[in-house]
Amino acid sequence: MKSWKLIRYHKQIYLFVLPTVILIALFQYYPAASGVFHSFYRWNGADISEPVGLRNYVDLMKNADFWNSFRVAFIIGLWNVVKMSTALAVAVAIHRCRSARMQFLYRILFVIPMVLPGLVIVLIWRSFFFEATSGYLNLFLKSTGMMKVLDYVARNILGWGDIFSPDKNPAWLGHPRLILPACIIWGFPWVGSFAVLTHLAKLQSVSRDVYEAADIDGVNWWTKFTRIEFPLITGSIYINLVFTIIGTIKDAGMVLALAGFEGGPGGVVTVPALFMLRKAFMDQRMGYACAVGIVLTMVVMLLQKLSNYGMQWGELNPRQKARVRGALLALGLAAMLAEKLAFVGWILLLTALPYACLFGRPRRGAVESAVRGLLLAAGVGWYAGRLDPVAVLDRIAWPGAAVLRATLAHLAPALRFLLVAFGMPWHLLWAPISRLRAVRRRAHREELTRRHEEKIRKAYARAELPWRKATTRAAANGLRFAKHAFIWFVLAFAFLPLYLMLIVSVKTNQQFYESPAVLTSPLHWENWRTAWEMVTPTVANSIFISTTATALTLIFALGAAYFFARLRMPLSGFLWNAVLVLMMMPAIANLVPLFRLLRDMNLLNTLTALILVGASGGQIFAIFVLRNFVADIPRDLYEAAEIDGASHFQQMLKIVLPLSGPILGTVGVMQFIAQWNDFVLPLIVMRDHARLPVMVQLLRMAGEYIKLWGPLMAGYAMASIPIIILFVFSMRLFIRGLTEGAVKG
Repeated sequence: MKSWKLIRYHKQIYLFVLPTVILIALFQYYPAASGVFHSFYRWNGADISEPVGLRNYVDLMKNADFWNSFRVAFIIGLWNVVKMSTALAVAVAIHRCRSARMQFLYRILFVIPMVLPGLVIVLIWRSFFFEATSGYLNLFLKSTGMMKVLDYVARNILGWGDIFSPDKNPAWLGHPRLILPACIIWGFPWVGSFAVLTHLAKLQSVSRDVYEAADIDGVNWWTKFTRIEFPLITGSIYINLVFTIIGTIKDAGMVLALAGFEGGPGGVVTVPALFMLRKAFMDQRMGYACAVGIVLTMVVMLLQKLSNYGMQWGELNPRQKARVRGALLALGLAAMLAEKLAFVGWILLLTALPYACLFGRPRRGAVESAVRGLLLAAGVGWYAGRLDPVAVLDRIAWPGAAVLRATLAHLAPALRFLLVAFGMPWHLLWAPISRLRAVRRRAHREELTRRHEEKIRKAYARAELPWRKATTRAAANGLRFAKHAFIWFVLAFAFLPLYLMLIVSVKTNQQFYESPAVLTSPLHWENWRTAWEMVTPTVANSIFISTTATALTLIFALGAAYFFARLRMPLSGFLWNAVLVLMMMPAIANLVPLFRLLRDMNLLNTLTALILVGASGGQIFAIFVLRNFVADIPRDLYEAAEIDGASHFQQMLKIVLPLSGPILGTVGVMQFIAQWNDFVLPLIVMRDHARLPVMVQLLRMAGEYIKLWGPLMAGYAMASIPIIILFVFSMRLFIRGLTEGAVKG
């Protein structure tokens, strides 16, 4: 750390971080502070501002719709975790391809769906698949007979009635029972290109010698996955899992595009972020919405903190593990108090249980065994009706007994479960069982070794038989064919939205309804001319916004990264921690006070607002990536430049900037795509149709009552073409930046 006395020799370096500090303080921290302040007010954003203390938070805690929004977010998030299995299977299948050319081809093909704007994919599913009368989903269910299966399940198991009756067309986005399943199943086959590339990067470290040794031992394809590949990519799976759940909780874009501001019929798919937007801009309860944003921020930061503990679980000491388990237990019991979050409480309780302590060797002998025996007896007695703590509390008259009695009655199932779980009798029986197992293990060790050697000898002998060789060769060819067939099957569905978009873009409405998935003549290229007139101004706006915001992000972020990585200056630690906090803070939680700030600065309905906010938010991730890269540049280069009398600006231009080209390209492409795909902020702050970004224009076109499918799909294609062109020309730079970042990291 440089002392304050030496600042005059390096004061120039503070100019590198000054623009970042101004932008982040103005458009990130000031809205956050304003949100905290106004959360204690009854505020409509204009002429009403009355202090109410904690009333907003109290009303929020009592609001069943708010807790239900978290329940919906957790349901969608857990299903998104299940949907990650496709990306994992695809990554393993690509990695097992023997041809390097085929691996490269598959990587390129799976990157293309990532380039398509996410909103376009959502709108295509909304327009084509979920449409009631001629939607592809209903046609597929009826043609395959699965509609009858769903009808049986809905009637006899779920109790939903006849919504899947064969003579009906289920309205997936218009029925309260079906809107949540629609938000779950959209995007099939759920191939996240980022997840595929992450898993592939991890799998590249597996040597071919490991697979050859496994083949010699006769290991099948499933054992290779469970014993070799899965343990290696557990870290990337966990990272994707955490990002998926947290992203679902703090995001409202997908639900907003599918179900609108109302959250579907009856608001059944309202997530917390959408709940906040509705309270702010539909009910004009800005102070209440600020309280929602504060609670949402605390939940997201808590989940991220717990996820960090989960990733470092093996490095934690017993005291830290006990604190994490205690926090999960407290959260689980608190979630049980909210009826809508009971299932979340059960998940947290099951996660908090110390399974190693429950099923492992007891460490405190007879005392621990006696305590567990008492707990087990209490839990069993409670289950059997012989022990009723609620009835006992009825006889006690002391302050707070009524609250405790109501809480205990509400949490009775969870508490009974915990008593039985912590009183498990395994510890009472562990000592004799462990002695018996040790004797048997000692007796069987030599026998197992002999059997294994005999098995290997017989396997080699069988492998030399002609029919065995032919069978093995046929099985290998069949497995290879199945592997490539699975990859192409997933690719076909991944490219289906792009195919439909291009096919329908040259059809009339009549051609679309007659043959929705087949190219028919004549081709109506005038649809593209119509779409050009509707979309071109908004495409130009998006190009200007994304390009300018990306350029500002790279310029300011590289300077800030140099400041943080070059020298340890006074205040650098404080500023770095301020940036790290913003990485955990959901940007949408500050949208209400940000809207007020932009209005006070006369920036509403201007492209400048989108550029400045985009540049301030994009710097957070860019600084984090670029700092690691700049820190890995050899110190000898800086020292040689200082000997030659080079200033910090000259070191930046002559050393850092030339070496940072690939990583700047990678960060720039990611920032451009993120800025291009953003539509929630423009939807709130933009009113002039001539200044709308293209994503908001597409959302408006998709919401029109009378749709011309050809021009609509042509407009979707025009919104995707600039991103595809950018990625095609920057693909080498993008991949090179990822590779160098991985090597340096």
